[in-house]
Amino acid sequence: MEDSRGVLQGLKAIFDKEEIEGISSIHLGDIIYVSLDQEDGLILSNGYNDRLKYLVIIGFTPEGNAIGSLLVNSEIDLSKRSQELMDCQYPLQIRNYKHILDYDSWLDCSDIFEIPKSKLAEKGAKRKGCLIDEDRERILAFLQESDVFDNVTKRRYGLIE
Repeated sequence: MEDSRGVLQGLKAIFDKEEIEGISSIHLGDIIYVSLDQEDGLILSNGYNDRLKYLVIIGFTPEGNAIGSLLVNSEIDLSKRSQELMDCQYPLQIRNYKHILDYDSWLDCSDIFEIPKSKLAEKGAKRKGCLIDEDRERILAFLQESDVFDNVTKRRYGLIE
């Protein structure tokens, strides 16, 4: 498709700018796309040094400089998961996230990743969207009631008072 007036390039620049600026004002349920490595707590295999991952924001530290987030996975390695951890996988259906996901995926509610906001900006993270209300409410309720995390951890991210 010909773009002699640069219209498509201009629209792309606007969208990119919105994504970058969106990191400074992230909210509960936002879906962030960022490269993570072992230093961030990601377990890497197959020779990867880092991986582009989707994170879902589930809380903020009292200081406000770091966020708690959960990882989105397109597949789950069943051989390495206990039933308790399998029960912590929340399905994200592509029909609700067509503009973000390529397949039905899973939100891993068994491990919270804490990442400083400054590190997200440093890594060029992009805000890609937000959980639908129904998913956000169910996930936050699960995290509040879950025995996977102690009350200190839940309070740290504002999941309970």
